[in-house]
Amino acid sequence: MKSAKFLLFILLLSGFSVTSFIPAPPDPSEGMIKTVIIDPGHGGKDPGAVGKRYYEKDISLQVGLQLKRILNECLPHIKVVMTRDTDEFIELHQRAAMAQDNKGDFFISIHCNALENRTKFGTETYVLGINPGQENYQTIIAENEAILFEENYGELYGGFDPSSPEGFIYFKLLKNVFRTESSHLAQKIQHQYGDRLGRKSRGVKQAPFIVLYLSGMPAILTEMGFITNYEEETFLASEVGQIFLATGIYRAVKAYNMEF
Repeated sequence: MKSAKFLLFILLLSGFSVTSFIPAPPDPSEGMIKTVIIDPGHGGKDPGAVGKRYYEKDISLQVGLQLKRILNECLPHIKVVMTRDTDEFIELHQRAAMAQDNKGDFFISIHCNALENRTKFGTETYVLGINPGQENYQTIIAENEAILFEENYGELYGGFDPSSPEGFIYFKLLKNVFRTESSHLAQKIQHQYGDRLGRKSRGVKQAPFIVLYLSGMPAILTEMGFITNYEEETFLASEVGQIFLATGIYRAVKAYNMEF
């Protein structure tokens, strides 16, 4: 497998141990989404981003559960697997293993954004990659720091430092074989957020999120809004808002599958 050897070379070149990370399969999956992995971000001892009143971990879980319900009702032929369905901490490599064990066709990681500037608002959906000079380091570091809650994270991730922008520079050398599929669904999700739900769309972006890299399949990470913005936090925490957002993701999945 040339890609596996290339990945091993890159990891060695970058100073990571050969046991670090989970290598992606060599070939991208193609066709309809038959099994979708829903990954509510954070959980348990990892609260994620913190707003005035709510935690990211709780909002991401509720949206994930709503998405599962809607998919089961409206697209019953799609198998839905949740990486967590309660307030528990699941390590990133365990989420990836779960996705691969269930032979997922797509990995959808659900999150809330955060910035020190509380006036910022809007939705973003990420695929694995690098935007030279345009990285939002605060968001990237915040999501990747979930590994700090894992036991033996230093051993598992080969010394990877999620708090340092230099810590993920090797992603610039990594070719993502799932870029086309991931970007396609990401665009559809942002279309739903903006045109159908009336939320501000900040577009599709690339970032070196560990959970996307580990998944080993087409994958996106969607930031549904800024929990640090009071109005968006209120919307994100409301049942109506959570159903709206879950419905938008469901419609994106449906539109994606209709093209096959």
